[in-house]
Amino acid sequence: MENIQETITAQPSRDERVGLLAYQIWEEEGCPDGKAEEHWLRACEMVDAELAFAENQELPEWLDRQDKKPPVVETLKPSRRSAA
Repeated sequence: MENIQETITAQPSRDERVGLLAYQIWEEEGCPDGKAEEHWLRACEMVDAELAFAENQELPEWLDRQDKKPPVVETLKPSRRSAA
């Protein structure tokens, strides 16, 4: 029997992700007949693009740092204008 914790935390496989996305596309288009292959191929392209982006995406410098704190950004304070 599968470990329940592994099941909960496991990411869906590529094919599972494609299937879910293809189903979502099918629903969004009004559940048309005869478009399963088109929806599957479109979902494949989308999932492959997501995976390629995730593999090539570099983390911003502040996320890659050890302390994981965002950089301090100085804000401009409004100047006081004297009444004329």
